[in-house]
Formats: sequence, structure tokens, C-alpha cells
Amino acid sequence: MKMERLTELEKVILLSILILNKGVRDKDIKEDDIVLKFPMRQRKNVRRYIEKLVKKKLLKKKDGKYRMTEKGYKLAKELLFLGGSFVR
Repeated sequence: MKMERLTELEKVILLSILILNKGVRDKDIKEDDIVLKFPMRQRKNVRRYIEKLVKKKLLKKKDGKYRMTEKGYKLAKELLFLGGSFVR
């Protein structure tokens, strides 16, 4: 799979959602559950980047909750298996 052009923060958000969902793709998660895992000074940016991930169709928003799309799930698993190698 061709790696999307993502920022480091977007990659960390995808990985954190994967870990919070314990590897399950079809599980919804609240925005606050994601945002509260980050330091206070980054939370505003995290909210902004979550919306960017929705626009890139890596996350899907429904009723204030987020779910990984198939594309986002595959990308997050690829990032996880690469062992943090973010440079391509």
C-alpha cells in the first residue's frame, strides 16, 4: 500500500486510535477520548488534525464519534508494523 503523505501528528493520532480501540476497526471512539491522551498544549492541534484526517477519508465522523475507515485502518496497521519508521 502506498503511504499517504501525513504529518507526524496525524500518524500519531491514527496510531493512538488503533491502540485505544485495541486493534478493532469498527469501534467508535469519542473525540475527547483521543484528545485527552495528548499534552495540554497539543490538544487544540489534535482536534484540528482529526478533522483533517476526516477530510482525507482516513476517519469517519458520526454523532461526535470517530471510526477508522478501511484505508485509515490499513495505514495505521502499516505504521504500527514498520515500528515507528515514519520516513519513506
